[in-house]
Amino acid sequence: MTILQRRFTVDVLEFANKVKAANDIVDVIGSYLELRRSGSNFTARCPFHGEKTASFVVSKNLQIFKCFGCGESGDVVKFLMKYESMTWWEAVEFLAKRAGIPIPERDGYNADEAAERKRRRDLYLKICRETAVFYYKSLRSPLGTEALDYMHKRGFTDETMRKFGIGYAPGRKGYGGDEPLVAHLTKCGFKLDDCVGAGVLMHADNGYFDPLARRLIVPIFNMQGKVIAFGGRGIAEREISRGKYKNTNDTLLFNKRHNLYAINIAKEEKQKSALPNLVIVEGYMDVISMYQAGFRRAVASMGTSLTKEQAQWISRLTDTVYVCYDGDAAGQQATVRGMDMLDAAGLHVMVMSIPDNLDPDEYIQKYGSDAFEKLIDKALPLPDYKLKLLDNEFPIKSTDSAKRNDALPKYMSGALDMLKQLDEERRQRYITEVSNRTGYSEDYIVRRLAGEAVADEQTDEPTSPKQTPEQIAKYFVLAALLNGETYADIKDKPLTNGDEFLDKMFDYVLKTIAEGQRPRLDMVYTLCPDATEQQLKPLLDTDFDKTRHAKNAKYFEECVKVIKTEKLRTEREELLDKIKQHPEDATLLQRLATVSNEINSLK
Repeated sequence: MTILQRRFTVDVLEFANKVKAANDIVDVIGSYLELRRSGSNFTARCPFHGEKTASFVVSKNLQIFKCFGCGESGDVVKFLMKYESMTWWEAVEFLAKRAGIPIPERDGYNADEAAERKRRRDLYLKICRETAVFYYKSLRSPLGTEALDYMHKRGFTDETMRKFGIGYAPGRKGYGGDEPLVAHLTKCGFKLDDCVGAGVLMHADNGYFDPLARRLIVPIFNMQGKVIAFGGRGIAEREISRGKYKNTNDTLLFNKRHNLYAINIAKEEKQKSALPNLVIVEGYMDVISMYQAGFRRAVASMGTSLTKEQAQWISRLTDTVYVCYDGDAAGQQATVRGMDMLDAAGLHVMVMSIPDNLDPDEYIQKYGSDAFEKLIDKALPLPDYKLKLLDNEFPIKSTDSAKRNDALPKYMSGALDMLKQLDEERRQRYITEVSNRTGYSEDYIVRRLAGEAVADEQTDEPTSPKQTPEQIAKYFVLAALLNGETYADIKDKPLTNGDEFLDKMFDYVLKTIAEGQRPRLDMVYTLCPDATEQQLKPLLDTDFDKTRHAKNAKYFEECVKVIKTEKLRTEREELLDKIKQHPEDATLLQRLATVSNEINSLK
């Protein structure tokens, strides 16, 4: 039983059973899905995974549901938790209200205060809805011409703007009279002090005013799809000088730390099919750009560092989150601050890096959705991203021994902090990774993690990181291509797994060959001026003497097989993950069979 459940003065489980008995599971699920009778049961297409046949069964007699496709099952409370992304108590409370059952009082509960709070909440929701409608119509009136032109010039379609309820907040004309929103809400019969409480107006010595006046308006919805706040984007220089973006202040309905922009759309996507992941960005314009580009699984933290409450919202919807903050230094720091919070919530965290100091909106506008898709494909797991930041900050691969020796202790301090935050399974894997990068033995790292006082075992020449067979193969293939060997030919770029050196070099080699020219070995110094001795050695020292031509040609073929096998195995793992979500997808199953056969043929 949870802490929340224990707070009640009545037997909560007894109350929950009473609520379930008053809510027939067929009636409840039937309000969400199209159920068809099948004997004594009812069937539907499962809302929790994509399928063409109805394998989702609801039993009226047993009051349970079961999907024979994905395995999801439970009672009416479990269905609401899964479908509506509710907590256990939220689902019980929802069903109690549906059946007209009074909710039990809690310790310190005051019925009058609760009733007043509910009255104000309902009133504020009405005010926010009316305000959203007013803003929406204003954008499409002569008052909103400039704002509408701005959105069209940025490439946003009318359909996209309708989906997000984009509007405009007109300002007062001249010096007399009320602002348009103040006049409209007064006409609607709302008390202006209540409008202040809802966050849509503010009060000053000279009266009430709209804090978002003359701004493009983005309504903020809760998970149930109700407007609870607004964001305003300045489009005129005067408003931008006062802050490009402004949000509604915290209210009874809205707390920026507890809400995520577009969480309602993410929930809609989950209800269509299983949600494999979410992309979290900083601003609402990023979400809107991504949606129009075809990425329907994005939410925004609205400029704040990620919070524990936001992480909990995300964990209700998915197991995997891609963090995509601005490419500038401040954005990277925000990423670092928030990703541990997501990891602590039990999420699998992947971190995207956007080049050119652009935010997601700017990157999509400049390079298109396909380029952004590639950034998603290149996202790094949280520990790898942290190690990449350490690599960038501390030159432990420098050929200058003084610089290297100065950087190693600082690098290790950061790496140990990262390792301490990992669970046991991941920690062991990344101990090996840190050992390979630094030259310290795994035993030394384990003892440091245990807090033992151990002598520094590092020498001026750190142990060379161990190379995998795949890495060895890639370096030989690259060396043969750069040396112009007649047998050296590959059609597809190998996986580089975040190795920027190999990534740049293979891009250069394949592009040069495609242009009908021969790659030059000396270009390595131009493309990768910071290349380490360990990276250069395989390219410079490989023996391509004519007497070894036949042996090298045969070895090249073996290396290509190793590279192809790695790529196919990676694709197979990705297919298996997708098939878990879509077990009846014939295209995925056929591709899996093809890939498996190709792997076997290379053995």
